[in-house]
Amino acid sequence: MKKSSPLKLDECFLSNELWPNFINKIGLIKANLAIRQALDLQRMQGSTSTLPVLILETCGTALINSKAVKTYIGLSYLDKGMVLIFSSKLKAIQLLREN
Repeated sequence: MKKSSPLKLDECFLSNELWPNFINKIGLIKANLAIRQALDLQRMQGSTSTLPVLILETCGTALINSKAVKTYIGLSYLDKGMVLIFSSKLKAIQLLREN
């Protein structure tokens, strides 16, 4: 049986447009606040084997196992300050690194 991520990463494509479009939609200040909240969740409840996720449609945050990210998008190196942006509507993901 094939394992499935609750976020259905296996159905998503990689995008470079999610973050710029999100900024255009809600503004830079609110977009940065959403990213900070995802990173705060990682710091408070995450571990070295989790990655914070920002869900665009709700501005919600979640944690996902970094092995799932490796399985679905092939990225094995995840650094501190990275956030996976997820859009269920567009079926797209984008990985950001905090500056």
